Amino acid sequence: MKSASKGFTLLELLVAMSIFSFMAITAYTGLSNMLTSNQAITEQEQKLKKIQRTMLFLEKDIRQIVSRPRRTGYGADEVSPAFSYGLDTDDSNGVIEFTKSGVANPLALAKSSLERVRYDLEDKILIRNSWAYVDHIDLEPVKMTLLNDVESFELRLLDANNQWKSNWSEKKILPEAVEVTLEHKHWGKIVRLFPIR
Repeated sequence: MKSASKGFTLLELLVAMSIFSFMAITAYTGLSNMLTSNQAITEQEQKLKKIQRTMLFLEKDIRQIVSRPRRTGYGADEVSPAFSYGLDTDDSNGVIEFTKSGVANPLALAKSSLERVRYDLEDKILIRNSWAYVDHIDLEPVKMTLLNDVESFELRLLDANNQWKSNWSEKKILPEAVEVTLEHKHWGKIVRLFPIR
Protein backbone atom coordinates (compact mmCIF):
# COMPACT_ATOMS: atom_id res chain seq x y z
CA MET A 1 0.00 0.00 0.00
CA LYS A 2 1.45 3.38 -1.05
CA SER A 3 1.75 6.14 1.55
CA ALA A 4 0.15 9.47 0.67
CA SER A 5 2.71 12.09 -0.40
CA LYS A 6 3.17 14.90 2.09
CA GLY A 7 3.51 18.57 1.07
CA PHE A 8 1.92 22.01 1.18
CA THR A 9 -1.18 22.78 -0.72
CA LEU A 10 -1.49 25.97 -2.70
CA LEU A 11 -3.90 27.37 -0.13
CA GLU A 12 -1.43 26.73 2.71
CA LEU A 13 1.37 28.47 0.75
CA LEU A 14 -0.84 31.52 0.10
CA VAL A 15 -1.79 31.75 3.79
CA ALA A 16 1.88 31.46 4.85
CA MET A 17 2.93 34.14 2.33
CA SER A 18 0.13 36.45 3.49
CA ILE A 19 1.20 36.09 7.14
CA PHE A 20 4.86 36.71 6.24
CA SER A 21 3.94 39.79 4.15
CA PHE A 22 1.84 41.20 7.01
CA MET A 23 4.69 40.69 9.48
CA ALA A 24 7.22 42.28 7.09
CA ILE A 25 4.99 45.34 6.53
CA THR A 26 4.45 45.71 10.29
CA ALA A 27 8.19 45.44 10.99
CA TYR A 28 9.05 47.95 8.23
CA THR A 29 6.43 50.43 9.48
CA GLY A 30 7.80 50.17 13.02
CA LEU A 31 11.38 50.62 11.81
CA SER A 32 10.40 53.58 9.63
CA ASN A 33 8.59 55.26 12.54
CA MET A 34 11.58 54.66 14.79
CA LEU A 35 14.00 56.19 12.25
CA THR A 36 11.72 59.21 11.72
CA SER A 37 11.42 59.75 15.49
CA ASN A 38 15.18 59.38 15.89
CA GLN A 39 15.80 61.97 13.17
CA ALA A 40 13.35 64.43 14.77
CA ILE A 41 14.96 63.94 18.19
CA THR A 42 18.44 64.49 16.69
CA GLU A 43 17.30 67.72 14.99
CA GLN A 44 15.75 69.00 18.23
CA GLU A 45 18.93 68.08 20.11
CA GLN A 46 21.06 70.03 17.61
CA LYS A 47 18.78 73.08 17.94
CA LEU A 48 18.95 72.87 21.73
CA LYS A 49 22.76 72.61 21.65
CA LYS A 50 22.95 75.74 19.47
CA ILE A 51 20.81 77.81 21.83
CA GLN A 52 22.78 76.52 24.84
CA ARG A 53 26.09 77.34 23.14
CA THR A 54 24.86 80.83 22.29
CA MET A 55 23.85 81.49 25.91
CA LEU A 56 27.19 80.16 27.16
CA PHE A 57 29.09 82.52 24.83
CA LEU A 58 26.95 85.48 25.89
CA GLU A 59 27.37 84.69 29.59
CA LYS A 60 31.12 84.14 29.37
CA ASP A 61 31.68 87.30 27.31
CA ILE A 62 29.43 89.59 29.36
CA ARG A 63 30.81 88.41 32.72
CA GLN A 64 34.35 89.26 31.52
CA ILE A 65 33.63 92.80 30.30
CA VAL A 66 36.29 95.30 31.37
CA SER A 67 36.39 99.09 31.35
CA ARG A 68 38.80 99.52 28.42
CA PRO A 69 37.70 101.84 25.59
CA ARG A 70 38.84 101.17 22.04
CA ARG A 71 41.08 103.74 20.38
CA THR A 72 39.85 104.46 16.87
CA GLY A 73 42.58 106.90 15.86
CA TYR A 74 45.66 108.73 17.07
CA GLY A 75 43.90 111.53 18.97
CA ALA A 76 43.01 111.34 22.66
CA ASP A 77 39.32 111.92 21.89
CA GLU A 78 39.11 109.26 19.18
CA VAL A 79 37.81 106.37 21.27
CA SER A 80 34.82 104.07 21.26
CA PRO A 81 33.21 103.30 24.63
CA ALA A 82 34.36 100.27 26.58
CA PHE A 83 30.77 99.04 26.31
CA SER A 84 28.15 100.27 23.87
CA TYR A 85 24.62 99.25 22.92
CA GLY A 86 21.71 100.90 21.15
CA LEU A 87 23.68 103.73 19.59
CA ASP A 88 22.28 105.54 16.56
CA THR A 89 24.61 104.07 13.97
CA ASP A 90 23.97 102.24 10.72
CA ASP A 91 24.93 98.89 12.23
CA SER A 92 23.12 99.20 15.56
CA ASN A 93 20.43 96.63 14.82
CA GLY A 94 20.77 94.51 17.95
CA VAL A 95 24.49 95.25 18.22
CA ILE A 96 26.40 95.09 21.47
CA GLU A 97 30.14 95.86 21.46
CA PHE A 98 32.62 95.73 24.34
CA THR A 99 36.10 94.84 25.53
CA LYS A 100 36.53 91.65 27.52
CA SER A 101 39.30 89.90 29.38
CA GLY A 102 40.04 86.23 29.82
CA VAL A 103 41.66 85.43 26.49
CA ALA A 104 43.62 82.20 26.89
CA ASN A 105 47.40 82.34 26.47
CA PRO A 106 48.64 78.78 27.09
CA LEU A 107 52.06 79.45 25.50
CA ALA A 108 52.68 82.53 27.70
CA LEU A 109 53.27 84.72 24.66
CA ALA A 110 53.79 88.47 25.03
CA LYS A 111 50.26 89.48 24.14
CA SER A 112 47.24 91.06 25.78
CA SER A 113 44.57 89.02 27.51
CA LEU A 114 41.95 91.49 26.21
CA GLU A 115 39.71 91.08 23.19
CA ARG A 116 37.16 93.28 21.44
CA VAL A 117 33.81 91.59 20.81
CA ARG A 118 30.69 92.60 18.90
CA TYR A 119 27.41 90.72 18.46
CA ASP A 120 25.52 91.45 15.24
CA LEU A 121 22.06 90.37 14.11
CA GLU A 122 22.09 90.00 10.32
CA ASP A 123 19.16 88.46 8.45
CA LYS A 124 17.95 86.68 11.62
CA ILE A 125 21.44 85.23 12.23
CA LEU A 126 23.25 86.08 15.46
CA ILE A 127 26.97 86.51 14.72
CA ARG A 128 29.85 86.94 17.17
CA ASN A 129 32.72 89.08 15.85
CA SER A 130 36.00 89.24 17.75
CA TRP A 131 39.30 91.04 17.34
CA ALA A 132 42.51 89.92 19.02
CA TYR A 133 43.53 93.59 19.24
CA VAL A 134 41.28 95.96 21.16
CA ASP A 135 42.42 99.01 19.20
CA HIS A 136 41.76 97.50 15.79
CA ILE A 137 41.11 99.92 12.94
CA ASP A 138 41.10 98.00 9.67
CA LEU A 139 41.47 94.43 10.90
CA GLU A 140 38.88 91.89 9.79
CA PRO A 141 37.09 90.20 12.70
CA VAL A 142 36.91 86.49 13.38
CA LYS A 143 33.25 85.74 12.62
CA MET A 144 31.33 82.97 14.34
CA THR A 145 27.72 82.15 13.47
CA LEU A 146 26.00 81.32 16.73
CA LEU A 147 22.30 80.98 16.05
CA ASN A 148 19.84 81.08 13.13
CA ASP A 149 16.16 82.05 13.15
CA VAL A 150 16.63 84.87 15.67
CA GLU A 151 13.63 87.21 15.43
CA SER A 152 15.03 89.88 17.78
CA PHE A 153 17.96 90.52 20.11
CA GLU A 154 17.51 93.25 22.72
CA LEU A 155 19.21 94.34 25.92
CA ARG A 156 18.35 96.22 29.07
CA LEU A 157 21.23 97.64 31.08
CA LEU A 158 21.27 98.22 34.82
CA ASP A 159 23.19 101.30 35.96
CA ALA A 160 24.75 102.04 39.37
CA ASN A 161 21.48 103.68 40.53
CA ASN A 162 19.50 100.49 39.84
CA GLN A 163 17.80 102.11 36.83
CA TRP A 164 17.25 100.14 33.63
CA LYS A 165 18.44 101.74 30.38
CA SER A 166 17.80 100.78 26.77
CA ASN A 167 21.14 102.11 25.45
CA TRP A 168 24.66 102.74 26.73
CA SER A 169 27.46 104.98 25.52
CA GLU A 170 29.49 105.88 28.63
CA LYS A 171 33.19 105.99 27.78
CA LYS A 172 34.55 104.10 30.79
CA ILE A 173 31.61 103.33 33.10
CA LEU A 174 30.11 99.87 32.76
CA PRO A 175 26.58 98.75 33.56
CA GLU A 176 26.07 96.62 36.65
CA ALA A 177 24.16 93.92 34.77
CA VAL A 178 22.90 93.07 31.30
CA GLU A 179 19.49 91.56 30.61
CA VAL A 180 19.39 89.77 27.26
CA THR A 181 16.04 89.13 25.56
CA LEU A 182 16.30 86.86 22.55
CA GLU A 183 13.25 86.00 20.46
CA HIS A 184 13.73 82.75 18.54
CA LYS A 185 11.52 81.18 15.87
CA HIS A 186 11.40 77.75 17.56
CA TRP A 187 12.13 78.49 21.23
CA GLY A 188 10.14 81.70 21.66
CA LYS A 189 11.31 84.42 24.04
CA ILE A 190 14.39 83.68 26.14
CA VAL A 191 15.40 86.15 28.88
CA ARG A 192 18.70 85.89 30.76
CA LEU A 193 20.26 88.25 33.29
CA PHE A 194 24.07 88.45 33.45
CA PRO A 195 25.90 90.45 36.12
CA ILE A 196 29.13 92.18 35.12
CA ARG A 197 32.21 91.51 37.30
